[in-house]
Amino acid sequence: MEVLKLFFLFALCKSALSEENILHPCKIKDMDCLSSTTQSFLGKTCAGIPAYNIKAIDPLVISELTYEVPQSDLVFHFKNITVTGLKNQKIADFRMDRDAKSVVLQTRVDANIVADMTVEIPKLSKSFTGTYYAKTTALVTSKYNYELIPNKEGVEYFEVGPETITCETLGTPEVTLDSKLMEAISTDPDTLARKNDYEKRSVELRRDLLSVIMAKSYVTVIHNLRAAARVFPKTAFFIDI
Repeated sequence: MEVLKLFFLFALCKSALSEENILHPCKIKDMDCLSSTTQSFLGKTCAGIPAYNIKAIDPLVISELTYEVPQSDLVFHFKNITVTGLKNQKIADFRMDRDAKSVVLQTRVDANIVADMTVEIPKLSKSFTGTYYAKTTALVTSKYNYELIPNKEGVEYFEVGPETITCETLGTPEVTLDSKLMEAISTDPDTLARKNDYEKRSVELRRDLLSVIMAKSYVTVIHNLRAAARVFPKTAFFIDI
């Protein structure tokens, strides 16, 4: 009975992840086609497909992250960072060099972020805890190399190499803290002493922090691309390679 259940689970996942359902092969420079097939893939796999090692990206949860405020003695600790919006990201740029076997992939994403936050002043052994909320628009760029690896039947598959991810946060991010955390910070003399310096750089620091969060989120996006490339042959992605 257990074997039968596993068989039906595998069949269900295979159907959900079939080429016909989520991928439409494109020419390498056809941005309209690439955008369409990317949206299909993201929409139909955003909850994750464990059988193929495809992870959930919307919502995406980062268990913890520490951000040391530059030129300051403040440290922000985040836990349970929940990012939504990745399934709706749009391709902004795609460049494939077939000679160098390299790819530059850039997407634009409108993201909402919620996290448990602790603001710490380590040298004073003081901290304040609450909830962090943010909205941001980001351009995330991933660069990676690839190889084409044939299976035993000679069908070629992409093997995606390690990625390098950079992120640019656009505009002024919207950041708010819950009322309890905000009151604790605004009434503490040690945080008030640091307020002017922080506020002078607040937009820059918000952009920097959110770029770190979004770049970390995008690791899972590329992971899923790598996982899909191991399931589908190169012809499922491109018709001119």
